[in-house]
Amino acid sequence: MDIILNPRKVTKFFALIFILVTLAHIAVKSTSFLVGNRHVVGLFDLISLFDLDKEKNIPTFCSTIALVFCSALLAIIALARKKIGEGYFFWLGLSIIFLFISIDEFAAIHERFVIPLQHALNTSGILYFAWVIPYGITLIIFLSAYTKFIVHLPEKTRFLFVVSGVIYIAGAFGFELIGGRYYEVHGESSVTYFIIITIEECLEMTGIVLFIYALTSYIESQLKDIRLRITSSSTSSLFPNSSLQLMRQTLSLKSAIEPPTQTPN
Repeated sequence: MDIILNPRKVTKFFALIFILVTLAHIAVKSTSFLVGNRHVVGLFDLISLFDLDKEKNIPTFCSTIALVFCSALLAIIALARKKIGEGYFFWLGLSIIFLFISIDEFAAIHERFVIPLQHALNTSGILYFAWVIPYGITLIIFLSAYTKFIVHLPEKTRFLFVVSGVIYIAGAFGFELIGGRYYEVHGESSVTYFIIITIEECLEMTGIVLFIYALTSYIESQLKDIRLRITSSSTSSLFPNSSLQLMRQTLSLKSAIEPPTQTPN
C-alpha cells in the first residue's frame, strides 16, 4: 500500500494538536492564577500535565513526536537524494540534527548545562539560562555550514525553511533570553512570565509545523515518485491511505526517482 502524505492535511493535523495543547496550558495556568492551586482539587497535577514550561508531559510528548516526524521526513529525502547522488549528506545531517533536537526536547538535555555554566561563567541577565551559549555557538556553526545548501533549494522550499527557522529560533533563543532575564529577577510565579513562556513555546511549535509543511511540500513537488510501502492492510487515518498501526508495521522506502528539473538540491 502506498502512503501519500498530503502536505496541507499533515500540517493541519499537527497544528490542531499544538493548538489544543496550548489552549489546555492557557486554561490550567489561568485558573491557577485566578483561584490558586490549593482551591481546586487536582489543579496542580493538571498544570504539571499541560504546562508548556515543564518537561516530560503532554506538550513535551507532542513536540517530540513532531520533531521525530521531521527527522523521518528528512531521512526519507536523504535516501532519495542518495539514489541520484545529490545533496545526500546535507539532508542526512538535518535528519540527525532534528533527531537530536527531539531527544533534547524529551530529556531536557539543554537544561543540564544551565547551573554548571552559571557557576563557570557567572552568567546573569539575558544569559541567565546559560545553555543558550553553547547552543547559540552551535547554531552559528550550523548556519555557516548550511547557508549554501539553503540558497540552492527551490524557491518555495527555501522561503519556508527560512521563515520556519526564524520563527523557531525567535522562540527557542529570543524569548528564552527575555525569559531568563525576567526569571532571574521575578521568578516564574507571575502572569508576565507565563505570557513570555506561552509566546516562546507558540513560536517554537509554529516553526515546527511550518517546517513539516516545507518538507512534505518538497517531497510532493520534487520527489514525486517516492512511495512508502506498508506490508499489511490498514484502516483509514488522518493521513490519506495510511495506517493507524503504522508503528507496528514494516516500513520500506520504494523510489524510482527522476532527477528534478528545477534544482540539484
